[in-house]
Amino acid sequence: MKFRSIQGWLPLLATLLALGIAFDVLTRSRLSATTALACEGEYSDSLQAQSPRNREIEQGPRSQFSYLVRSSAKYECPFFGPDGKLRRRRVQASELGSAFAYEQSGGDTYLLTNEHVAAWPDVTDTVHRIDGVPEGCKRVEDKLRIVRDERDDFEPGQIVLTRVAVDPLLDAAILKTNQKLTIIPFRVGKSAGLRQGNMVEVRGFPLGVMQAVSSGKVVNPYDRDQEQGWDHVDFVIDALLSEGNSGSPVLAVSCKSRLMELVGIYHAGYKGHGALNVVVGIDQLVEFMHKKKRVPRSPSSDGAPGAPSVADRARIKEALASGTLPLFDFGGLIMHAEVADDSLLYQIYSRQFPLDDRRVVVIEDKSDEKGAGAFGTLGRLWVLSPTGWREWPQSELGADERDLLAHVADSLRLQILHTIDYRRALANPSSADERRKGRDLSRALARDVPIARDLASNLLETAERLSVGHDTGPGSPPSASSDAPAATVALPTRGAPTP
Repeated sequence: MKFRSIQGWLPLLATLLALGIAFDVLTRSRLSATTALACEGEYSDSLQAQSPRNREIEQGPRSQFSYLVRSSAKYECPFFGPDGKLRRRRVQASELGSAFAYEQSGGDTYLLTNEHVAAWPDVTDTVHRIDGVPEGCKRVEDKLRIVRDERDDFEPGQIVLTRVAVDPLLDAAILKTNQKLTIIPFRVGKSAGLRQGNMVEVRGFPLGVMQAVSSGKVVNPYDRDQEQGWDHVDFVIDALLSEGNSGSPVLAVSCKSRLMELVGIYHAGYKGHGALNVVVGIDQLVEFMHKKKRVPRSPSSDGAPGAPSVADRARIKEALASGTLPLFDFGGLIMHAEVADDSLLYQIYSRQFPLDDRRVVVIEDKSDEKGAGAFGTLGRLWVLSPTGWREWPQSELGADERDLLAHVADSLRLQILHTIDYRRALANPSSADERRKGRDLSRALARDVPIARDLASNLLETAERLSVGHDTGPGSPPSASSDAPAATVALPTRGAPTP
């Protein structure tokens, strides 16, 4: 067989090389065009949009920031023996879930997971059920450990975790270990920027068997979740997930940086539908992660915190002046709203009202002195103590107490507005618009109950703390003020501040 010399092949090789370069350019241009089309919003519809740097992170050791958590508990269960005597036995329960490390501080590593992964009910009952544990059993012990997989039973090799904070409404928990762990290398994104069709990636431990990466698309970017005592905003994805994935970080590719961003934490799925799973949006978790404690939240018409406007304030004052019943529900407590000069007074009764007719908290809501268009600014706070009323100016309250009162005020304002409008709708049943508005308001009032109930409990706890151990020495807040507000309507006022 004869072969041509290399010189004879050069024209053909040059042609093939040119065709290869042209094909590569065409492929790259098509890929760029596809990526551009997939990035019309804040997040991409394709994981192909990620940059080479992001791929390098995903394939390196920094990608191992998710961990398998074993949460176990022991319950003491009473029962009657054959001799009719009351006996006790201990039953153990165990669950697996995912968590991811997000911060290192002072030698400690902090992780985020779901509350239902990290916490167990104090007592089992019809609402708080645990597989294999009868109702009426009391928790006597619980442990949290990072393990390799479901078969890891070598306890000395496991990493001990402790609970730092939990928020049942968000189904979120912060855990801590004194060991150094790899933390998530991506920045926190904005779940509000997600839209239908965006691609997401989930890193967790399905069934507790192995670490796995799952992907799917956002099928619904907004879903108010009030199942099982939760109250937060989810987005729904079609990734195939399972038990063990609870607490997994959910990531999306930013169209701006081409890097992954944390947009949520997976927490639940629809029963019987493995490809419909819900994720807690990261926007609601950022403050919780940063402060490492439960943070009060305010309800609003669109599910996001926000104070009503000056026009809403005028509407409340007009309704109260016109003779509407000034009693409103606040998370199971009764609140009496009153106009005093240019201020609104929110007077809150105890849980024993009307048996106990004393008010326990009075909040002053002043008009906005700066005229910035806000509803108002909070003034003084009065709390009932065993010896009388104690007045607390805003300047004497701590940052957490001021933050709580701000959220309480937002909730009270909104509750009054919704109730006034609902009563108006009831008074005009012949109007189709009012009937429709009444139905919408009824849903809004029911939707905000969990947050209002949580705020009311926190307010009572704070009031009780402020009412005791009050130092009357120099620089301390003044005692019950002689100019504290008194109710001016025909309601019981025993033990109220005197004008």
